Amino acid sequence: MDKIKITGAREHNLKNIDIEIPRNKLVALVGVSGSGKSTIAFDIIHTEGQRQYFESLNAYARRFLQKSNRPNIDTVTGLSPTIVIDQHVIRDNPRSTVGTITEIYNYLRLLYSRAGTSSLSAGHFSFNSPLGACPKCKGLGRQIGVDINKVIDFNKSLNDGAILHRTWYVGSLYWNIIRATNKFDLDKKIKDYSKTELDLLLYSKPFKVSKSSADALTMSYEGIVNRIIKRNSSSHRVMKNYDKQFFKIQSCDICKGGRLNERALSVKIAGKNIAEVANSPIGGVISFLKEISHPHALPILPRMLDQLEYLKDIGLSYLSLNRSVDTLSGGESQRIKLARQLGSDLIQTIYVLDEPTKGLHPRDVDTLIKNLKKLRDLQNTVIVVEHDPMVIKSADYILEIGPGAGRYGGEIVSSGTMDEIKNNPQSLTGQYLSGKKKVSNRVNRRKSSGYLEIKNANLHNLKNLNVKIPTGVIVAVTGVSGAGKSTLIDEIFVRQYQNKVVVIDQSPIGSTPRGNSATYVGAFDYIRDVFAKESGVGKGLFSSNSRGACPECKGMGYKRIDMQFLGDIKIPCEACEGKKYISEVLKYKFKNKNIYEVLEMTIDEARQFFQDEEILGRLNLLNEVGLGYLQLGQTLDTLSGGEAQRLKLADRLKHKGEFYVLDEPTSGLHFADIERLINLLNRIVDNGNSVLIVEHNIDVIKNADWVIDLGPEGGEEGGYIIAEGTPEEIAKVKKSYTGRYLQTVISG
Repeated sequence: MDKIKITGAREHNLKNIDIEIPRNKLVALVGVSGSGKSTIAFDIIHTEGQRQYFESLNAYARRFLQKSNRPNIDTVTGLSPTIVIDQHVIRDNPRSTVGTITEIYNYLRLLYSRAGTSSLSAGHFSFNSPLGACPKCKGLGRQIGVDINKVIDFNKSLNDGAILHRTWYVGSLYWNIIRATNKFDLDKKIKDYSKTELDLLLYSKPFKVSKSSADALTMSYEGIVNRIIKRNSSSHRVMKNYDKQFFKIQSCDICKGGRLNERALSVKIAGKNIAEVANSPIGGVISFLKEISHPHALPILPRMLDQLEYLKDIGLSYLSLNRSVDTLSGGESQRIKLARQLGSDLIQTIYVLDEPTKGLHPRDVDTLIKNLKKLRDLQNTVIVVEHDPMVIKSADYILEIGPGAGRYGGEIVSSGTMDEIKNNPQSLTGQYLSGKKKVSNRVNRRKSSGYLEIKNANLHNLKNLNVKIPTGVIVAVTGVSGAGKSTLIDEIFVRQYQNKVVVIDQSPIGSTPRGNSATYVGAFDYIRDVFAKESGVGKGLFSSNSRGACPECKGMGYKRIDMQFLGDIKIPCEACEGKKYISEVLKYKFKNKNIYEVLEMTIDEARQFFQDEEILGRLNLLNEVGLGYLQLGQTLDTLSGGEAQRLKLADRLKHKGEFYVLDEPTSGLHFADIERLINLLNRIVDNGNSVLIVEHNIDVIKNADWVIDLGPEGGEEGGYIIAEGTPEEIAKVKKSYTGRYLQTVISG
């Protein structure tokens, strides 16, 4: 069979459609955000392919496997086992590393136990084993320490407030204890203190301060750093959130980030211990292994080199084997999973990928495409949910879902080859791919109103950077993967200015199935007011979390049934027929609609239905961020990452004087959605706010007022400021990869 055929697809918003997808091809599913692409790829093809395979196993084996339910379709044929390569972090555990999850570190341990200068077992090279772990950091390779520069302003004296922690504000109890010691010149700037004086101020062990010198109080003086560390023991949990800003993660001072004990680190091959190899970029590890000629190493090296080459091919040569997976981005996690599959000999498998270009600079997309085609050429079907034009143009077959989002989508708009899509007048995607439509370009650049400064940034691969980030404008931070963007912004800028910036990411708003889009922006409270006024009853009756809720399902509208090895299923509540409310509530109506019928409306429909200014004001915010297709009652746990991010933006549209930080806000967005996002960001800035985006999308970058480009490469070859300026200025910088792509979209 040469096709996957699905008939009668009604899952989520799909309109009872029939779908055909060719097998053993690279297939791109495209369309606006929320159109139904992911439903087809993940909720039908992957879920059903996996379910049918699992059902071929016996009941005992199925008890240990992931449970799933049959999607809402009539029939599906042409499926084979499916593998999802998604962006979920592989394992949120600092003990899991790139080396352990790819199993390359297991081979490296074996290599050192067989070919090292001393004979130790492989267990002695494991940082997860007592045999090998560093005794201080227990194999983590890092420790948390107080950042002195965040605690002390060295240009001030103690009388001028040199201690930045609120516990030691001038005149406070602890500040008076410092004064009472008579050991410090309160008018001398801290930068002029001798080493002895500074050590006493920061690291002194406790000693008693006499009553006479402490205003009749018998107290102990203790160094500021020691005191902060002590107060963050388990008995001081209340203070931890405030104190976080004064801490930083640093390499363990015993193993220097090597994770292992001294005995393990003493073993060497070609002059390097295992930690030095594991902390090197993957490209460096490949070079190191190719120089080894020890006879015991020969059976081990081929498998290691193959896996490392796959990681290099997928654009991850800047990572180290000791890199903790909890520090990886979603895109990096996905590419590691892809690299593992490239080393597989499976054929006739269906691979489903969710926007594999996420986190990739345009320069690196070509390499990704080559690897997707390599999977395809191994007689596999590769299905990608994607918005990147380079990937879409490289696909053998394109299936466009739409025309709109939510209930306005769920239909097949166009399908076929690239040329067929471009020539189809019904295809919105085709119009952008052919150049008939383009994302507009702002010509007039705003001038900054000031700046927030980062000094001497040297975390990870950053090369002691000094950066001034403008305020009152849109700033884009750019560069290839691994250049240092996330380190500079997430780990330094956001932490340094955590009281001044608002991070709006794509993390879920909540896992509860009770909150919905209307409650999040405060519209539902006013809607209940309208119903209460119209009906003459209390507004609490119209809450599915209160006395109006169906007692059988507790206002959920469904009951979850455990079907053992078949998985859990949701069935509509028989008492309320899935409407969440008791029958008494549904008798009360406003403009011939009861509360359930109103919650079934889309936001756009509700904007036409209500005249109340408070309701309209909040619903208009949702429309402006492109969420007009959501139902009022759509629960927050069903939103995609992009939808969650835009909902958070909607909640902030009326604010002024804030600094917003967004990490890849174009993730999951169609060309048309990106146009709307750019307009939204401009409105936020014009309203008196600042916006900083870490982004790869050239259409967004060209609309920024200021660009900070990092690089030139990833890993140790990155961490430099390549260029700063307007998009037009960046486009003229020859050594900037971002500049090269900006040249193609900026005229003149």
